[in-house]
Formats: sequence, C-alpha cells, structure tokens
Amino acid sequence: MVVLRESGGCQPIYKDADEVVTFKFFHGGKLVKNRKDSQWSYLGGEVSWFDYCEVDYMSMLELFGMAKDLGYGDGYDVSFYGEEFGTSRLIQIISDSTLLACMSMVPKSNSRVVVLYLKVVSLTSSQVGNDSSDKEYSCSENDDSSDPDFEDSDYAQSDEEIELLKNDDKWFEGYVDHSIFDNDPNAEQNDESDNGEESPTLTCPNSSQSEDDAVGEVRRKKNRMPKGEDFRPEIDMGSPSFKIGLRFATAELFRKAVRIYSINCGRELIFMHNDRNKIRAVCEEGSPFVIYASSVSGSTYLQVKTFNPTHVCSKGTKNIHATAGWLAERYSGQLRLNPNWTAASFVEQVHQDYGYRPSRATVYRARAMAVDIVEGSYSKQYEVLWEYCHELRTRNVGSTVIIKSEMEGDRPRFQRIYICLAACKKGFLDGCRPVVCLDGCHVKGPHPGQVLSAMGVDANNGMFPLAYAYVEIESNSTWLWFLELLSGDLNITNSHGYVFMTDKQKGLIDAVNALFPQAEHRHCLKHLYGNFYLEHRGLALKHQMEAIARATTVPWFHAEMTKMLQLSKPAHDWLMEKDPRHWSRAYFKTDSKCDMLMNNLCEAFNRSILDARDKPILTMLERIRLYIMLLMAGRRVLCEKWHGQVGPRIRKILEKNKAKAQWCIPKAAGQNQFEVMHHSGRTFAVDLNGHSCSCHAWDLNGIPCLHACAAISWFHGNPEDFCDAVYKKEAYLRAYQPMIMPMTSQDQWMKVNLPPLLPPKYHKQPGRPKKTRKQAVEEPKLPSNPYKLPRYGLPLKCANCGGEGHNRSGCKEPRNPNIKPTRKRNIAKDKLAVRRRDGGDQSGGQQSMQLRQRKQSSTSQGPSQSQASQVAAASLSQPSEAADAFQSQPSQTPEPAKLSRVQQRRKRMKDQQRSHFVKDPFFHP
Repeated sequence: MVVLRESGGCQPIYKDADEVVTFKFFHGGKLVKNRKDSQWSYLGGEVSWFDYCEVDYMSMLELFGMAKDLGYGDGYDVSFYGEEFGTSRLIQIISDSTLLACMSMVPKSNSRVVVLYLKVVSLTSSQVGNDSSDKEYSCSENDDSSDPDFEDSDYAQSDEEIELLKNDDKWFEGYVDHSIFDNDPNAEQNDESDNGEESPTLTCPNSSQSEDDAVGEVRRKKNRMPKGEDFRPEIDMGSPSFKIGLRFATAELFRKAVRIYSINCGRELIFMHNDRNKIRAVCEEGSPFVIYASSVSGSTYLQVKTFNPTHVCSKGTKNIHATAGWLAERYSGQLRLNPNWTAASFVEQVHQDYGYRPSRATVYRARAMAVDIVEGSYSKQYEVLWEYCHELRTRNVGSTVIIKSEMEGDRPRFQRIYICLAACKKGFLDGCRPVVCLDGCHVKGPHPGQVLSAMGVDANNGMFPLAYAYVEIESNSTWLWFLELLSGDLNITNSHGYVFMTDKQKGLIDAVNALFPQAEHRHCLKHLYGNFYLEHRGLALKHQMEAIARATTVPWFHAEMTKMLQLSKPAHDWLMEKDPRHWSRAYFKTDSKCDMLMNNLCEAFNRSILDARDKPILTMLERIRLYIMLLMAGRRVLCEKWHGQVGPRIRKILEKNKAKAQWCIPKAAGQNQFEVMHHSGRTFAVDLNGHSCSCHAWDLNGIPCLHACAAISWFHGNPEDFCDAVYKKEAYLRAYQPMIMPMTSQDQWMKVNLPPLLPPKYHKQPGRPKKTRKQAVEEPKLPSNPYKLPRYGLPLKCANCGGEGHNRSGCKEPRNPNIKPTRKRNIAKDKLAVRRRDGGDQSGGQQSMQLRQRKQSSTSQGPSQSQASQVAAASLSQPSEAADAFQSQPSQTPEPAKLSRVQQRRKRMKDQQRSHFVKDPFFHP
C-alpha cells in the first residue's frame, strides 16, 4: 500500500528489498543542465516521499495517482523523468516497462529509493473542460468503485484495445526515441526542439507567475544541429567513410576511423587540432582535404561538421598511421590461421593490400603484438589461471587440478600445476593395463620449464594419456610431487602388479623406488644404449645388445651375453653391471601382459604437443586438453570399424607370427597340449589352456607366439580367440568410453575470489635461446647433400699439416712439405694466378688470353717475309751457306706460353665449338 510520508518522517527499512521501494518526487521546480559538467539539477520546488510502493503493482496509473495526491490534478499536464543510475542522463518514463527499468537500475538495499522529477505544464480552462468531458479518460474522485461498469485499465481491456496498444508500442519503439535527453527538457517555449515542435515551459502551481502569463509568454526558437547518423564501429570500421552529420561515440573512435581512412586512401593525414572536444585532420600542404568534428552541446559524442574529400596529391609508399599496433590488429585473424607466418610473407601481404612496405622491425613488433592478441600475453595468462582451474573442475567433475604456489608479498607466485582429467582416470582403471610410462619434455618461452607426463597402454598397444603437469624444473622433488598426486588419483595402495617405464631422468628412478617399491621398474632400452654408445661403439655391439634385451628366457639371455663377451669384454662388463630386471625380457614379470622395451609412448606424446610447448601457459594447457579430448573421441569412433576382436596393431603381430608358424611342426599330446618343433631344431611345449609357451613370449605379452599359432592352426582355430582379454574390443571401449567435456571461452569463466598469480621467476641465460632439439649421441644427423651418403665414423684429417681432428681452414700449424696438394688446391692456385696476371678482372683476363692465343697462332705459322727472302737468296748461291744463315738467323717468334689446366680446358671447348660450326652447313659466320 502506497503511503505519503509526512513532513519530518524517517525512511523505513524494508526486509525484502526486491519487492518494496520508496519514490522521491521533486516537483514544483525546474530542471536545469549545467553546460560545463553536463550535470542535471532541480531548482526550486519541493520534495515528497511515497513509501511502501510494491514493485509488482507499480504502473503509470499509480504515478499519476501520486501526482494527483501532490496537487497536480486535471488542470496540469504532468511528465515524469528518472535519472539513470551511474550516469547523468535523464530517462522519460512513458510506459510501465520504462518505469520497471528505472526501478531495476537502483541498487538493492534495505532502503531502496527511486528518484523522479516532475515536469508540470498548466493547461487553459478550455483544455481542462475538454479533458473532463472525455469520459473515456476521466477518473473523478467521486467515482463509485462498486460501479459494475468501472474497470481498471491495467487489468480489464477489450481485445481491440489490446491489439491497438501493441501496434502503438511497435510504432513508438520504431519511430520515436524518448529514452535519453541530451538537451534540457525545461527549454523555453520560444526554443526549438529536435523535431521542430515547440517545447512547453515547466511551471509550478505555487509560483507567483500566473497561468495567463505562462500561456501568453513569447516563444523563441533555438538553432540546433540536425540529428545525424551514428558511426557503427563493428560494421563501418573496416572501410570508414565520412559525411556531414556523422556522429561518433568518443573522440578516440573518431581518431581511429581517420587513421584507417588515411591508410586505405594512401595519403598521410595530419591532426592539426587533436583535442578532447574538437579534432581537425588535413592532408599535405596545398590539398583541399579537411575533416572537422566536435562535440555537440557539451555531450561526449563528436559530430562531423566539415568534410571535404577532395585530394590533389598522389598516393605515397609510406604512412605514419600504419604502425605495428594497427598491423597486429589488422592481421591477427590471418596469424591465427597460420601461426608460422614468416616476416617476408607478412611484408608482401601488406604491400599487396595497401601498397606499403613496412620495415622488418615493424613487422616483427606487429607479429609479436598479434601473437599477444591471439594467444594472450605470457605473464597475463597466469592471472586467470585460478579461473581456468575452476572451470576445468566444473566442466569435468571428478578431475584433479592442483596449483602449487608460494607467497611473495601479498600475491602468490606460480610454481607448478597438475592435471588429471576424470575421463582419463576412469578409462585407465577400466580398460588399460597397469603400465605407466613417465617422461618429461622442455617448455620454451619467457618462462621455461618442464612438462611431466604419465601415459598408459590401451588394448591396441597405443598411447593413453593419463596425467600431465607443468613444473619449473625436472628434479627429484618435482617427480615426487607428481607421482604422489598420481598415486592418489589411481588409488595405488599396493604397487605390486604395476609396471613403471622411465627414461632414467633426473631424480625419477629414486622417486619411483621410494613411492612404488613393490612395482616393476623398467628402463628404456634406447636411452640405455645412448649411455652404452658413449664408451662402446659399433654396429655389431648394438645388434648384440638388442638381442640380449629381446631374449625371452634366462638361458637365451646368458647365451647372448656369451656372444657379447666374444665381441668385446669391456662391453660385456658394462652390461653385467646393469640389473637385467630393468631392461631384459628374460627377467620381466608376466602379470602386466606387456613386453615393452622402449618408452615410445611418452616420446609420441611429447611430439604431439610440440607446437604447444612454446605457447603461454594457458594456451599450452588448453591445447593439451583439446588434443586429449579429440584423441579419445576419434579413437572411440574408430573402434567401431575394427574387423575382429582385436585392434589393427595386435592383428599385425598375429599375422607375422602366423607367417613364421609355417616353419613349425605341431604334434598334439592331448588336452590342448602340443609339442612344436621349429625348423632350427628347437622344440617348444605349448599349453593352449594355460595360454603358455616354453619360449616365454606368450606369457609376457598375452599374444599367441609363432609356436602357439602353429598349434592353433593344427585344429584350424582362430588365434584372436586365444589373445588375452586386455587386447579385446570390449577393453578398448571401456578405456575410451568416458568423455572429456568441452570448455567455454575465457569471457564465460566464473571469477574466483583469489589473488592473481605471478609468473614464475626466470633468470635469462646469455646468448640466443635455442629452438632446435638437442640430438642424442647416436642419433644420425641430416646430411647436407641428400643425394650423397655422408662419411660416418671417419676422423677429420688436415690437408695442410696432416694432423687429425681439424681441417685445413682451422689449421694453425705450418705446411707439411711431404703432403701432396690435392687437385682442387691446384685448380684454385691456377685460378688465382690467372686473375693476378690479368689484373683481377675475369672478363679482361679472358680477352687478353684470347689475344695472346691469336698472336701465337699467327707467329707459329713460320718466319717473316724478309727472313724468307734472305734464306731464298742464300740458297741460290750456296745451299750450305743458306742453311747456315737460316740457322744463324735469330728467331723473333716467342715461345708459346704454358697454359694452365683451366685455360687448356677452355681452349679445348672453343675448338670443339668452332669445329661444330664449320661442319654445320647452315652456319654463316
């Protein structure tokens, strides 16, 4: 029930602030807007309060009733205005929806107060009489509420009236905008409103001015800028265009539009006036282009008032507005699609789109900014890590997400994070073997660290992601922390029956032995051979070590070790120091049904997340989660396409064993017991009921060996029926049946009331950070020439001094005269001599060499004409004297110069070309 508060009354306190409010009315005065700070104030008048106003029952009729209680009845035209909470804008209340919106803007408290301003216009007597004569809209105080013809317009309306009101609301919303007043609603009657109509004067019933004077007041008109079109940045910012009257919400939005317009048109525009309320941009001197925008009536938006789009200048190849920030914002979408976009391609794309060629430094800065836009900053992503963990737990109920941090001042500093999704946990326990592979890989970037991962083995001998963590460094403490959390997720109380495969990482062996003392601990054979290769090299030793590791029985293991002793005693002693339970199948347990020797599953996972390991932490974690989600969903679908009871990899192993089984002769002993004789002369005992063979291979992996396949083929059985249950399709589906739930984007995450995390500390190392992986010792390097086999294992030999371990380019010793120079060295010497003789110019040297060859050919034909005449005269007189004269005559022909090998080859090639042209009948010199 609405109650008019008496003068001096107190504000009531409401128990339920959502249902009851108090209305505070300013009436009898005038609304005035300050031009400096754009604030509204109410001058004069009174203040009245209406308490206990129920929100659900408030309407325009209730407001008019309150105005009537204040003394503004039929002789006044009353308008209601409410101030928008948090701003200085006034909202005219014209409907019930506007009133509800105004009440909802007020903060909820025990004393909610809705402030309303009344604009009152007095009417003439004729207007009052006409209004009172209209029975449809008149409501007198003497009306009898018990009259059956009386109906409340809010609750009882005819169908035609309802339809008319609906259409009227649609027309009003589409064509009239009364929600926000940028101008004074109390403008003088002589001022002109926005739509060209006259605005009434706000009067007060208690004012000394009479109604006749108010009605007869001289009306004046006010010149105003016509309402223009609004600039929509989400649509118009890509290719902005200007026109007179175009309005911009802020000055910064107008500046950005001018910069993009300058880039698109190819001219450098300069801001001559760059103020908060007025901005003017012009082109170079002499060009008539100009655009000017300023604020309207002290409001925050800017409107274009002057615009001349004419340009007389030519387009340029540079633009000061094409900054790195603009390039990053413009091409962030393309960089998201192509993360490996090179700087040269970036420059060409900008030149193709806009005709500019930005500098290489600008491109690198723009690319770094675009990466921050697409992926987020490295340091900023640590601040939202709490929200990510909360969202991950909410979406995937039952998942374990733990962050470890240390307090530094009033904010925590990030150290490490552990994630084990509920679907991975359930799938491992239901459908995978108790085999856990552990490994770590490096994380690149400003905050490097390590990604620790735990992988399982599914029914198809594939990788099954179990858990992963990001830690600051790989050490014994981090591995202990990771394995303790993993043990809790898997509920490992007794480690007997579990197998842990490791790469002999730092602190990993001690951590596994401390937490899982009863579990079987295997070492990766590849990493073990890496240590073996440092001291004992050779292909024969490598193959023999593999044969020792693959031996499935203890006698075979000792036989292979004897062969290694014959090859190399130091290598045999090195292997004898290693416990064979960690690396040889002869000593593996048969509970796990897994005979893996190498940790390839973790290496495959590290390779799969290679692109994510140089990204910020949130991007990296989300890419890993997305990869695991897609992996499980894809394998869940591919399992339906299996042909048979086992997976493709298990069937491939069976096909190999069946092919080798043709060299075996099975002999049935009864009750599914067989004696199988191999062509090598060995004999094996096979028990099909117990899924066992004396070679111990079937016992290890649960897949029928070649001897078992020979026994099964004796009665035309199917080897898939004798595979262990861990390889069947049902186990595979149980592993991948749980689903990883999708995540939402960052803007939809719930805020967590925790202080934001600081990034981990990092001391930058000197030098350029390495991007390539450090290769192992025995890993073959890529040859420089793909068409030629490189020389492996051959030491370097210097061609200058004859020493080993270096080459001629880095030799500091004097030249050894006993070393014969190579042919390449002679050719290089000849080339250097020719260049020095010809003055260093290769083309001039060729010309001088051709001239010398021509002189030699001309002089080599015989003596000169004078010498021939002298010899002929002497021969007529005395033949013997002629011969002596010819011999005594000094020869003027120089001896032909000795040509180098290069010159001889060139001369030979020219002679062949000349002979070819002479033989050609169509050649005309």
